[in-house]
Amino acid sequence: MTPALRRELVGEFAGTFILIVFGTAAVAQMVVSGGDAGDWATLTWGWVAGLIMGIYVAGRLGAGHLNPAVSVAMAAYRRFPWRHVLPYTAAQTLGAFLAALVTRGVYGSGITKVDPGLTSASQTIFSTLPNHGVTTAFFDQVVGTALLVFVLFALLATLQGAAGQLLPLMVGLLLLGIGFAWGTNAGYAINPARDFGPRLASWITGYDTAWVTPDGTPYWWLPIVAPVLGALIGGGLYVLLVERLEVPAAADTPAPAPTPESAEAHANPDPRHPADVVVPDAREEVTR
Repeated sequence: MTPALRRELVGEFAGTFILIVFGTAAVAQMVVSGGDAGDWATLTWGWVAGLIMGIYVAGRLGAGHLNPAVSVAMAAYRRFPWRHVLPYTAAQTLGAFLAALVTRGVYGSGITKVDPGLTSASQTIFSTLPNHGVTTAFFDQVVGTALLVFVLFALLATLQGAAGQLLPLMVGLLLLGIGFAWGTNAGYAINPARDFGPRLASWITGYDTAWVTPDGTPYWWLPIVAPVLGALIGGGLYVLLVERLEVPAAADTPAPAPTPESAEAHANPDPRHPADVVVPDAREEVTR
């Protein structure tokens, strides 16, 4: 493992930890208060804040995916080394797992009070569940992650140089839109590490049904498979519909303004005349 990769993995771990500790705590606050100290909007903004801050933290170490599905898409379409996908995924999942344990510990007494049996009523603090069936949840996760990667690629192409400092804010706004538009079907996980790490943390701390839906249907696999599929679809559509049709940078650059010297020597002072027509000097006309 190279020093650069080790540094990036620490960034992925730390950034994903920030994302999950903000997000799960925002949900926990709503659940343990019975909605008195939070609602759908506050938990969505909690996830957005966690994502923005997590990207800034990870970005200090040259990383910032915070999502295995994004890492897969970057490998498929952006020359990110495939050999780094698995280490990135492990670092992201570990960060998510430990962050969920922190939330579980801090909100432990409140969770026990509102849900002594540790059922799906409070499991949603840590992992997602379908509200309208497994099939709907699968397509929801595919669509949500496709949107995430499609727009993310556009942001990466647009926010270059100093404007790159705005990237975390724009990605946070993107997550806000996805959460408000696609949240109720399956909790908009759109991130395998975000779901699996906390799901594992909830299971080892007493949630015996963490891997299934309330009716016993195995569900743990869906927030892993569907987001990866959606990321590949979203990245592929961006390459097909936008990237291959982009105006080349050279053609898109405005022509430089003529200098006085070039205007005297070559440029035509009257745009009403074709460039290859010489406009006579007014002084010559007078002398004639």
